[in-house]
Amino acid sequence: MKKKDFGHAFLAYTRFAPGQPLPGNGKRMPTAKVYASPLETIDLPEPRKTGGSQTWRLFAQMAPQTPELELTLQLNDLAQMLMPLADRDGKRGYISSSGAFPVETYLVTRRVQDTFPGVYHYAVKANQLEQIASGPNWADWRRTLANAPGSERAALFVIFTIVPERSVSRQGPRGYRQALLEAGKASQAVFTAALALGLAANEVEVFYDEQAARFLGLPDGEYPVNILQIGR
Repeated sequence: MKKKDFGHAFLAYTRFAPGQPLPGNGKRMPTAKVYASPLETIDLPEPRKTGGSQTWRLFAQMAPQTPELELTLQLNDLAQMLMPLADRDGKRGYISSSGAFPVETYLVTRRVQDTFPGVYHYAVKANQLEQIASGPNWADWRRTLANAPGSERAALFVIFTIVPERSVSRQGPRGYRQALLEAGKASQAVFTAALALGLAANEVEVFYDEQAARFLGLPDGEYPVNILQIGR
């Protein structure tokens, strides 16, 4: 295998497929590193959680939440959530290494005001939703998400994909790493915006890659890497 193919091989190797054992039964590892004998420790002041910038209050309250109510979201809410992704004179609300912007965003909507249930692509330059398919069979979609808790009540799903070649063309093989990092940045930006609106949002931990790609009609070279489910 040629060196340039390693990134695509990694993405193929790490995807999930139906019938494959799901993660979660392995040995639990520590979730944070602690030095046994540091030279010195310094207790930091308690961070600000009220007053000042609204950012501090939001960070103090941030935690993933599973949608519990089958309610309709307002189109204004959706616009606010997607604002960090919009193109603003070549810039967006998250850092893109080398300005490659390898991330694309799709939505599967169930209950959004003035919006047909269906599959949409978010056009970042026009700030528009482009419907590319009608509403999927919801039972099939939930199976694609490995029946994620809360997915039967979510109002919409935000799917982040990467086109690694955009980053690879500017950074070489390191671009595969940067593309995945950038998908995480974009996901966190939308997650933060959703919580700021008082919505319930969390990550779909397991989904079946090939089925998700078919729902979105993705071409070769574009990979789904993260899905958020959002509701109330």
